[in-house]
Amino acid sequence: MNNFEKHLQDNKERLEPKELDPKIWLSIENEMLKQKSSRVIRLAKYMAAASIALFIGMFVFMNQQQMTSEEKLLSQFNLSEYKFTQQVASRKQKLANTTIPKDKLEDLQILLQQLEFLDKQFQDFVDYIDENGYQEFIGNQIINHYKSKIKLLDKIQQEIEKINYYENKKPSNSEPVEIKI
Repeated sequence: MNNFEKHLQDNKERLEPKELDPKIWLSIENEMLKQKSSRVIRLAKYMAAASIALFIGMFVFMNQQQMTSEEKLLSQFNLSEYKFTQQVASRKQKLANTTIPKDKLEDLQILLQQLEFLDKQFQDFVDYIDENGYQEFIGNQIINHYKSKIKLLDKIQQEIEKINYYENKKPSNSEPVEIKI
């Protein structure tokens, strides 16, 4: 023990104040409260930032959930630049709620079967990618699939317009049926 420490120990009672000045004690408490409140404010800021980040993350996640499996596949393999799903959706929207006479439905049946075949073919492409991974030739097949599907939907639209044109000129007594695409 050095001389200074020995002096403090020997004169401990004389050096310690009998009463603590209340101003000093209040200033110490105020400083402690300021530090505590600044920590609370910092914590609140971090919590707010985390909440915002979580909200943005959920928004992005929900938008991706709304993306169809076809859109996900196309974007995953950089095929979304062709905007195939949008083109198909717009053509299907044109065909939505379209009706033709029931006796003319048979005229469209081959085209509708081709559309079903193309949808099954697309699922085969997806299955192939799941089993073997993406390869350039399958990407080309997907591109050709969408081009064919778009042409087929245009052909269906033309046939419906032709049927309805002749139906307006010479109406049949057949009840109208909605086309399911």
